[in-house]
Amino acid sequence: MDPLEPGVAAVEMPRVRSLACSATRIRRHRRVTGLSGILLFACLFLPAIDACGAVQPYELPPLAPPYLYGLVFALIAVARTPRGLAHGIAALRALAVLVVVSGVLVAAIVPQVGLPEIAVGIILLLIVGLAGTTEPRVAASAIAVAVLSMLWFGVWCLDDSALLGVYLSLASATGLALGGFLWWRELAARPSIDVPAAVARRGMISSVG
Repeated sequence: MDPLEPGVAAVEMPRVRSLACSATRIRRHRRVTGLSGILLFACLFLPAIDACGAVQPYELPPLAPPYLYGLVFALIAVARTPRGLAHGIAALRALAVLVVVSGVLVAAIVPQVGLPEIAVGIILLLIVGLAGTTEPRVAASAIAVAVLSMLWFGVWCLDDSALLGVYLSLASATGLALGGFLWWRELAARPSIDVPAAVARRGMISSVG
């Protein structure tokens, strides 16, 4: 049917970059971010260090946040609905709070470890935002988490007691950083507001501004 035919109304409002429309867009970063995130989460259950026997990170809860972040970013990468993306953002905020709480508990025993962890949790919470956010901030959060995780696992890899899980964690964090940068580039290359669609109504064309 001809959209300019009399009696036919086809109205489409301008599409502004938002979390609602972003959730359904095809993104090239999704595969890299998703696979890296899920592999990082899987490392939670792999041998990480040798301390009179192999120790898995899940046995030491304060070490869990980087792996949980991997799972959350993997879920955000595959989200196809605004609700799924919103749940992922809520999970990012919850994890940042968890990092702060973990830091407080660790600081009571080892202040030189706990205090930096508190600072990291606060920074991550500020990046994603306390209320309301934008997709670039979510991508920035992925980059920040990945870079911090790379530094953390890189230090672990220097220890003679490091096992396979630590090396895979470092590789996964590197992949997550790459996915985050690809995500950021995709957002930067896209205009803030799409070109308004033409409005056809009773044979007259106008632009919706």
